[in-house]
Amino acid sequence: MKNWKSSDFEMLFKKPLPGEEAQLKMAPAYRAKYSPSEIEKFNPKVAAVLILFYKQNEEWHLVFTERMTYKGVHSGQISFPGGKQEIGEDLKQTALRETFEEIGVSPDLVELVGSLSHVYIPPSNFSVYPFVGIANSEISFKKQDDEVNQIMEIPLSFFLSSENVAPTKIKLSEDIEFSVPAYVYRKKPIWGATAIILSELVAVLENQ
Repeated sequence: MKNWKSSDFEMLFKKPLPGEEAQLKMAPAYRAKYSPSEIEKFNPKVAAVLILFYKQNEEWHLVFTERMTYKGVHSGQISFPGGKQEIGEDLKQTALRETFEEIGVSPDLVELVGSLSHVYIPPSNFSVYPFVGIANSEISFKKQDDEVNQIMEIPLSFFLSSENVAPTKIKLSEDIEFSVPAYVYRKKPIWGATAIILSELVAVLENQ
């Protein structure tokens, strides 16, 4: 995988996706299951995120944002760059635009090679569509100060080791605390929708 090119990734994402079976490995136990028809009745908002592969020191990395702390259900969480779809744009455009706004990577530097299964997020009533992109040239990051606390660059190899998955206690409110499966990077948990997306990504890569 170290010497993979964008064409190698493209071949991976032309295969059938593992879908919910892979996603649920990193889903919280309390997560409710909804059928597509039930989700449709909720009329969820639509968002897109970008899973951006790029090389640093000859090793593939992924980039994440740690959200600012605010009064909201996703406060302080670690996620892929992305956000809500705007009127007049398709979801690929949403993922690229939001990535540029949040971490400063121009769409011109990203080659989209595929997508993963969408994820429904009950607490915020969002359906999130993940796209996979490759940066074949050198990139630099500039965070959006009002939304992003920090940019996190994590080697892909970290997510391919099951040793980095651990049950982690997450405090949802003053009175509610749950243990959830998480990728724990330098004592920071990556959980929820981001971990669910990563779980399917890992399954795709492991089944190459």
